[in-house]
Amino acid sequence: MFDPLTATASDLQELLTSQQLRSVDLVEKYRQQIDTYNGYLHAVLQQAPLDVVMSRAAAMDQERQEGKLRGPLHGIPILVKDNIATHPDLGMDTTAGSRALKGSKPRNNAPVVEQLLRAGAIIIGKANLSELSYYKGTGLACGWSPVGGQTQSAYVRGGFRDDDSFVGHSNTSGSSSGSAVAVAAGFAPFSLGSETEGSLISPSNRAALYTLKPTMSIVPQAGVIPIAKLFDSVGPMTKNARDVALLMDVLVNPELTQIPKGGYVSAVTGQWNGLRIGTVDPEVWGYEADARKPQPGAEEQMLEETRLAYEKLHGLAESYHHHVPLITEDAFNVDGKNAIFTLLSHFIPSEFAEYMSTVTDSSISTLEDLIEYNRAHADVELPPKNPKQDLIEDAVKMNLSKNEVDSLIHHVRDVGRTRGIDKIFADFNVNIIVGPAESGLTGFASATGYPIATLPLGYLDFNGRPHGLAAIAGPHQDALLIQLQSAWETSTAPRKPPVLQPKWAHYQS
Repeated sequence: MFDPLTATASDLQELLTSQQLRSVDLVEKYRQQIDTYNGYLHAVLQQAPLDVVMSRAAAMDQERQEGKLRGPLHGIPILVKDNIATHPDLGMDTTAGSRALKGSKPRNNAPVVEQLLRAGAIIIGKANLSELSYYKGTGLACGWSPVGGQTQSAYVRGGFRDDDSFVGHSNTSGSSSGSAVAVAAGFAPFSLGSETEGSLISPSNRAALYTLKPTMSIVPQAGVIPIAKLFDSVGPMTKNARDVALLMDVLVNPELTQIPKGGYVSAVTGQWNGLRIGTVDPEVWGYEADARKPQPGAEEQMLEETRLAYEKLHGLAESYHHHVPLITEDAFNVDGKNAIFTLLSHFIPSEFAEYMSTVTDSSISTLEDLIEYNRAHADVELPPKNPKQDLIEDAVKMNLSKNEVDSLIHHVRDVGRTRGIDKIFADFNVNIIVGPAESGLTGFASATGYPIATLPLGYLDFNGRPHGLAAIAGPHQDALLIQLQSAWETSTAPRKPPVLQPKWAHYQS
């Protein structure tokens, strides 16, 4: 039929167009893959009811037979992160991984869900995530939620280690953990995740995927359980650059940016012309040891493969500047604390309450309600391995004035843009900055609102997990990053799918 581990949405559309497959066949195949391996991987929180999803697939097949094609996503299955609201008609909850939100009923689909449906996509399930998009407690394991359990990497030999650091090498990273693992494991050809600071980039990096956090606000954020809309964005998670572009063509509001003539898919040229790249020093830009516990050999391998990748970029890009002196993320600190995270704590109480006002059948209205629910259900919401909710507890105590908030926003923008990305672009005549995906570049994407994307690179010898690069461009230069992804894809070895172990099949935890 087709290999779900390697098939892209573009591949599947060709099979549908040539009538080698129907959408109902695709749904059956992906459900079979989920049923077989999700017991171990915990990448999918819930599947859409069989009757609902098969009815949708049959309708898309009928439209195709009648010559009514909606576009490149017509009849293609997709998974969406479970912080993205789906109406009860689709047969699934929207929980952000919290038991407290099970049974709550969004009055409407999130706009991005509506856009997918109008494009003909088939939403087959909701993906697991770090609970509340990882803004619940410090040091919790990425990819864990009380609803979905601990997401496992499809690549890591030996699986998640309880003694690892919160984003250690055995971890999927987060918070769009399930969205990334599901695509890598062949549960869907592509997915939607979201990012506040690193939650698309880091899990995609660890699943050898292409992703793009779009320029801030060009993809609708309504209907997404928020941390802070100032920094949040929904984005695609895919196996190739073309599928990134196809999803961007569906998701982006054309009134809020300049979409290329011919759509984002027209940027999938495979060409290096116009790409002027500066790289940051990987020995300076990387995760701290307390976040990613060092593993003998792994750090050295990542550094060496990053250096080799830089040499490749040097030879291929229109122009190249080695180790540009981008100001480091320490500059975001105010009174010893990262100003971005201070702002997240400020915004989440009001924005969470705003989201909860859009749902029915929930006893939870505020972050305070959620905190109390967690305390009352500590056995599942605050278990011994993931016992904290200090981030939201601190957030409800925060009391910043409007002037303080405005000052923090100004500081974040000044560091990120004026003293950071914009300065490098101007001083070195580059239009893309590249560095390790697991680095402070994701903080600069949040601070600036500029787009950032992944470039898969290699696989660690000691446990198999992927690693790669991130690339950040200027505002509304999303198409430039898609061009870079397509050029990278044509100039490097194909990404490797994971080897799903027989012992994972129908795993009982």
